[in-house]
Order: sequence, then C-alpha cells, then structure tokens
Amino acid sequence: MKKFIIYLCLFSAIKADSQNLVLNPSFEDTILCPTTIFPMQCKYWYRATMGSPDYFSEQPNIFCGTSYVPQSGVGYQYARTGIAYVGLATLMQPLNPNYLNRREYIGGELSDTLKQGHEYCVSFYVSVAEELKYVTDGIGLYLSVDSAVDYTININLSFIPQIENPSGNIIYDTLNWVQISGTYIANGGEKYLTIGNFKDNAYTMIYSINNSVPQSQYESYLFIDDVSVIDCTVGISEVNDNLSIGKLYPNPANTVVYYENVLGEDENGKIKLMDMLGKEIKEYKLTKGSNLISIPVSELSKGIYMVKVEITERNSEIIKLVVN
Repeated sequence: MKKFIIYLCLFSAIKADSQNLVLNPSFEDTILCPTTIFPMQCKYWYRATMGSPDYFSEQPNIFCGTSYVPQSGVGYQYARTGIAYVGLATLMQPLNPNYLNRREYIGGELSDTLKQGHEYCVSFYVSVAEELKYVTDGIGLYLSVDSAVDYTININLSFIPQIENPSGNIIYDTLNWVQISGTYIANGGEKYLTIGNFKDNAYTMIYSINNSVPQSQYESYLFIDDVSVIDCTVGISEVNDNLSIGKLYPNPANTVVYYENVLGEDENGKIKLMDMLGKEIKEYKLTKGSNLISIPVSELSKGIYMVKVEITERNSEIIKLVVN
C-alpha cells in the first residue's frame, strides 16, 4: 500500500542500560522525500519486498510540507515515542482471484552483529489502523545474517520469525500501542531484521472490526514504533525472584508484581519500571526501614520489561520482568 510519501531516515539509536542495536528505532529523523514511492529510501530502514510501507510524521516535512500524525488516512494514532512511526499491510487478499495477494515488510540493519549464545531481548510496538475493515494475528520479526530482501515478490516472505505474535491472538487495539516481544538465543552473525506478517493467508486469522468500510479485499494494516534488540546477557539479570538489593516477585507476572527490601537509617532510593528501550513507565520511592511496593502490570502489554532499583550508596541493579 502506498498512500503516503516515505521520507529518508537518519541514524538515531536510543540507549537504555544496555545498547539497543536497532538504528533509528522510533523512525524519528528525516532529511528529504524520495523522488518516487519505490524504493523505500531510508538509510537504515528499507522495504523488503515489492510492497511499499508508509512513513508517518507529526512534523510537516520541510521538503514535502505534509503531516500524517495523528490523522494518517488509515487511522488516528500518535507516535508511541517522538513524533513518527511507520505502517505496513499485514494482509491484502483481493476478493477477485485475478488480483495478486500482497504483503508489506520493513527491514533494517543492526549496529552490530549478534553474538553466538547470547540472549537478546527483542521488542516492537504495534497499533491497529482502524479505518480498514480487518485485523489479524499475523506480525513477527525475523533476524538474519543476510538481508531478507526479495524485490521480485508481493506475497509473504517464506521465513520463520524468531519473535512472533502468538497464533490466534488477534490484535484489536486501535487506541494503544501493543508490545510484541520475546527473547532469542543468537546463532551468531545475525545483522539484519525484518518485520511483517510471515504467515500464509491460510494460517493468518482475520476478524472484521469496521463494517462501514466497503469490502473489496481482506486488508489489515498496522502501525509500527519503538523497535529494540538488546543483549539481555549484558547488564540485565536473568529472570529470577532474587535481587542482591531486594526481592521481586512473582516473575513472570500478569496482574501485580511486588518489590520488597529493608533500608538502613540513612538510606533511600527508588524503583523504576521501564520498557526495553529504557522509557520509564512508573517510578516508586523507597524509604528507610521496610518497603513493600505493589506494581500493577495488568494494564501492560504482554512482553519483557526492566525493573531498575537505585539505592543511595549502592550500585543500581536491573532485573528483567516478564508480563504474561
């Protein structure tokens, strides 16, 4: 689908306590418009097939003079981070059998190759474009040694993504950003990522959400923002119940997680709940004596988060929290 001009992107890396290997992870920086809609002219992001993903920005581009956030033409949504995001069709299946099925994918090059045996926390956020008729369960992220580009096809790429939305888990949310996340043990040498729906049409579950849209084809479209690939082996504790400066439990959790510790007379601190990009979600104060902090997680998207504990005169510590 190409209804909007795609701008040229620049490098923009976001650091949490571990380095995000995804370049320009929230699609913020642009310098000029491409002369044609093909190819997708991003320095670190590109289209991976004949399909043409879209770029949306809140800031009118100085070259193009247009702004597509929050009203994009296919849905109403603000960026999760900053002022920009991309969009792609996860299913385009015409009712007329004489027309070809189509998919759209975005690809990017990582800032460094993945290390063999290291565990990587992988995450990206999606939101449904509500002005189309259908939603699906099909979206995933594929990591590879070589770029998974095939400019000869419009249909789905035949790879198995390491990170994927669970089958049957249709994404309905048109208001919020939903996290798609997981962990991956690297084979070593992976340098590229590709995002899209890798399932065949027969294995893609669809559901109608907008009966006011005339049906010319089965079409679903997602906005994408905040992509991260972070080495969990470095700087983030393995999932467990114990911290050297307190205790976090249960982990994994689906409703509430508790943090408890005992601080000395002259000690104080704070505990932060963050996403995998290091974006703070909630902060709680710690005071002298016994602390028992209740952290609600039922409103969070399923996925991987970080809990950072900071106490005066001690080293800070980070633990990986799984919300399921």
